[in-house]
Amino acid sequence: MLCNEEMRKSILSRLQGYRYEHSLGVERAAIMLAEKYGEDPEKAGTAGILHDITKYLSPQEQLNLCEKYGIIPCTVEKSEPKMLHGKTAAAIARAEYHMPEDICDAIACHTTGKNHMTLLDKILYLADYIEETRDFPGVDKARELAQIDIDSALLYCYDQTLTELVARGKLIHSDTIAAYNDMIRQGVSWRDK
Repeated sequence: MLCNEEMRKSILSRLQGYRYEHSLGVERAAIMLAEKYGEDPEKAGTAGILHDITKYLSPQEQLNLCEKYGIIPCTVEKSEPKMLHGKTAAAIARAEYHMPEDICDAIACHTTGKNHMTLLDKILYLADYIEETRDFPGVDKARELAQIDIDSALLYCYDQTLTELVARGKLIHSDTIAAYNDMIRQGVSWRDK
């Protein structure tokens, strides 16, 4: 068992308000996607409840965890330290909860995506985007695509994220661009679905 009841209580005690409900929603969505696409539901659900355990931390606290765990923030992450919560949550999952590397890797890239994502990586990224408490333009299309093809759904999420970041004048993480390009190179499309 990856996450016994005591561990689950410890993880959930770090989450408050919306983040608590969101993480439970991501857990449920990740399990659903794992069952649909052939990944281990326990791993997916565990990654779901762990993915945001450091999101509540201040930018300085994120940077302190980076220093503690040897995480070297890139220029974009230094400008937007909240982006570090995936990497710092992965470090906590590894160090404090002794999670396997595939779960930690999925947690680390759930905010930005990355090149050559595994099925577990894709499931967590998509579950975070589509879970039931999410309510923003385009989320229903992402949920619909998630039922048809995980790669098309993922590319749609990248499209939406990149469009929003450009519209808001925000920096774009190189891992997000690499993830998008990886899908395009594979011939993935969502527009015909």
